[in-house]
Amino acid sequence: MELALRRRVIYTGMRPFFDDLELLNAINLWQTEYSDKPKFALNVFVARSCNTPQLKAQRSNILRAIFIAMDMAEDELLADPFDEISTTGKLASLAEQGQDHKTQVFVKLLEQLFLKLNEQDEKTVRDFLLEHLNEIKTDKRRLSHLKEWFSLNTKTLAANYDLESMQKLINLSYIAICNLTGPVKADQYLALSIKETEGLSIKVGFKTHDLL
Repeated sequence: MELALRRRVIYTGMRPFFDDLELLNAINLWQTEYSDKPKFALNVFVARSCNTPQLKAQRSNILRAIFIAMDMAEDELLADPFDEISTTGKLASLAEQGQDHKTQVFVKLLEQLFLKLNEQDEKTVRDFLLEHLNEIKTDKRRLSHLKEWFSLNTKTLAANYDLESMQKLINLSYIAICNLTGPVKADQYLALSIKETEGLSIKVGFKTHDLL
């Protein structure tokens, strides 16, 4: 595998976990010290890259995400970060890389729904979504991002999703909230979340109701 493609693999696996500076430092470390080393050296590389308590707690998840990226098709990987830097002088934001307008609205709507719940109920809904991820028909990278996001391992969902998948996830979330609070409360939470998402929806030109 050529260097640029291997760099894209590392970048794809690590992108959801790191901020721009941390990620750029990690990619530079990989390129200078680990790009010519065997696969098992990735464990040491990830350990060296995780230099904050938050990242150290995610080491196994980051390593797993890199291994998942290794099995992806080339067109499923994120663009080469060095190409982005040479063109724009900076890394593309997660939204620029991973979220089109409809996915941004989907994320906002789901986040607003989660905010209506107490901590335990939110965990129950997230666990319900994780249990039903096999119902979402998409590729390994996107399923991996969903799993990490619903598990609260990453703060941002760094990928695009087709409308059918997002509608399914909203519906599953609604079902889980109904099970916890009853349909009347679930309807109230959903209506309020739609209203709170409307500003973004108007800004990007995608109707929130298309997700329902």
